[in-house]
Amino acid sequence: MDNKKILVIDDDMTALDIVDFLFEDEGFEVTRRADGLSALECLEAEIPDIVLIDLMMPRMNGKDCIKEARAKGIKVPIVAFTAIDDPEVHQEALDAGANLVLTKPCKPNKLLSAITDLLDT
Repeated sequence: MDNKKILVIDDDMTALDIVDFLFEDEGFEVTRRADGLSALECLEAEIPDIVLIDLMMPRMNGKDCIKEARAKGIKVPIVAFTAIDDPEVHQEALDAGANLVLTKPCKPNKLLSAITDLLDT
C-alpha cells in the first residue's frame, strides 16, 4: 500500500492511539481529530483517501459530521466505527452517507480488511 491517508475521528484518546498504531504499522498516513467540527475543518483543508469516524462525540457527533461532509461534496469512503450495537443507529449512519458501519470492539484484521476493501473499490 502506497501511503494512503486516513482521517481517524474519535474523542476516546485510547481508541485513537490503538487505531493510529494499527494503521501506521500498515503504512497509512494517519491524521487524528477528536470531534466532528475539527474533522470537517480538516476535510476542507485536505481530503484523505478514507475516513474512520466514531458516532458519539462532543461538539458534533459522527452522523452529523458525515452528513455535513457529504453535503460539501466530499466523496471519500467513510466508515462509522461505533460502540453502539443497534441496527437502527447503524442505518442512520448509512443514511447520513457512511459507506460502512463497524461495531467496536472490532478485531484489528477485520478493521484493516474493511478499510482496504473500501480503498480497492
